[in-house]
Amino acid sequence: MTKRGFGELEQAILRILKLGQRTSVKEVHTILGGENKYTTIMTVMLRLTQKKVLAREKIGAHYEYWLLSPPRTFMEGIKRKLFGVKPVELISYLIESENEISDEELLEMEQMLEKAKQKRRK
Repeated sequence: MTKRGFGELEQAILRILKLGQRTSVKEVHTILGGENKYTTIMTVMLRLTQKKVLAREKIGAHYEYWLLSPPRTFMEGIKRKLFGVKPVELISYLIESENEISDEELLEMEQMLEKAKQKRRK
């Protein structure tokens, strides 16, 4: 198994916490299979708390964390930081990095765009 990069680790942590349960760093570390160091996970969770994405409460000797804002809100912040507010810039970036996108992923994106068009027509 390979280590996750910082952004990937944030996303992995958010996927765990979006299940709605309060979770400790130790539990997240266990769920992630020990791919990243405990202290790295703790740092990422603390930073997500500072960004107001997670909240935490000290319970005994450890902290329990939970999701404050939905991951979509978090992703909106990343999108604004990286690409401005235009979704077309994000899509353009993804398309230009075509060697990293499989044919299946391109097809899935096309289907998502078609669904979005149909939704607007209604």
